[in-house]
Formats: sequence, C-alpha cells, structure tokens
Amino acid sequence: MKAKVFVILITIITVNTLKAQKKTYDLGLYLGGVNYYGELGEKKFVAPNRATLGLIGKMNFNEKLSLRGTVTFFTLYDNDRDAADGYRGNGRNNSLYYSFENTSIEASLGFEYVPFSFFKNAQNPIAVYIHAGLGAVYNDELFYPISAGFEDVLAEKYGTRTRIVVPFGLGFKTFVGSNFMLGLELSPRYTMTDNLDGSHPDHAQLAPNKLPDFSNNDWYTFVGITLTYRLGKGTDAYCDCTL
Repeated sequence: MKAKVFVILITIITVNTLKAQKKTYDLGLYLGGVNYYGELGEKKFVAPNRATLGLIGKMNFNEKLSLRGTVTFFTLYDNDRDAADGYRGNGRNNSLYYSFENTSIEASLGFEYVPFSFFKNAQNPIAVYIHAGLGAVYNDELFYPISAGFEDVLAEKYGTRTRIVVPFGLGFKTFVGSNFMLGLELSPRYTMTDNLDGSHPDHAQLAPNKLPDFSNNDWYTFVGITLTYRLGKGTDAYCDCTL
C-alpha cells in the first residue's frame, strides 16, 4: 500500500513539474535515406538505398526531455542481385532472384532525452540525444509467385496493412542561428511482421508462396538530418542558446 502511495505521489509531482515549466516547440522536416533488413537482398543493417521525407515535431519540457512525433514517407526496396552473400547473391541455389518495392507511410510518437552535451560553454552546444517510442507503418501486403527457377521474381501485392513498429535511435543536434536547429540521426525500426518484403504472407491461400528461409521479423533503418524551427522562449534557465 505504501509503495502504491509513493508511486502516485511521484507521478503527481512529475506531472505538476512538467506542467509548471514553460514549454518550447520544434517543428520541421526530416530528410534522409532508408534501407530494409530481412530475408532478401543485402545483409546490411545500415545501407540506405531509397530517400525519405518526413515531418517532425517536438514539445520540449526542458533542455533534457521532449515528446516527439514524426510522419515519414518512404519506400522499402531490396533485390537478391545486390546481395554479397553466396546464397542470395547466387540465386538461392536455383537461379531465383527475389526483389520487392513497398511504398510506405509511418507515424510514430515517443520521448527524446539528452544525456549530455559537448561545448556547453559555447553559444550553440552540440547535444547528444537518444529516443524511443511506438509507431505504425502502413504499406502493402506482398507475396512472390511460385517459380520453377532461373528467373527474377518481383513481389506482387495482395492487400494493404498497418503494422506496429518500435522506433529508437540516437543523434546529435545544435542550433544554427537563434531559432533553427540542425540534427543528424540514426533511427532503426523493429517491426511486428516478417512480411514487409513478401517472404512470409499470412494469407492462408498463400502458404505455399512463403520463402523457405524466413527467420525473424523485418527491420528498416533511417539515416538522415532534421531541420526544425524553435517556437517559444521557455524559462530563463532554458533560453534559446541552449538545447
């Protein structure tokens, strides 16, 4: 009982502290690249092969903690012919080369935290931040037509679906001038599906179309820059010259 009361008191104090602070807001663009990591193509966790464009917004409680939201437009793509390993890159022992392209839109919400900064005494220090949250991605459901071999096989669409994703990552940011902020960010996504690439369709009639080597859920990784504009002044201790 005492533990529950303590947790409730801490929660109330934290919420009231955040409410008491004068918040600032950052609004802007996310530009960069994305790559998929799964059962097709290159086995590289960070190897952007398609461009991304997104919107990003942050509500800054203080110079350390922010609530951030993003909406990102991108295309996931890969091809076995781009793979360097002996199995995928050599046609999966049957001269079969699979490829896919999946236009996507993602929305995410999470928290951003600044554990430390460089050049704190400078007018525009460089902050190191980490972020994590929860999101959803909307794109096509894909499958591969059954083939006897000796051909390139392109994934085909059989529907659309919204899937849960877990975004997290790290980055650097600093002010450029008094109100614009420039950031550089690496942000992987773990997805709750193994079919971003068409390798594991979950439709009952497409069970024979599953690739034989699927192993785990798919990932994709964003690498890019953010350019945002600061709205609001915050408190005296949280001025425009700090992060």
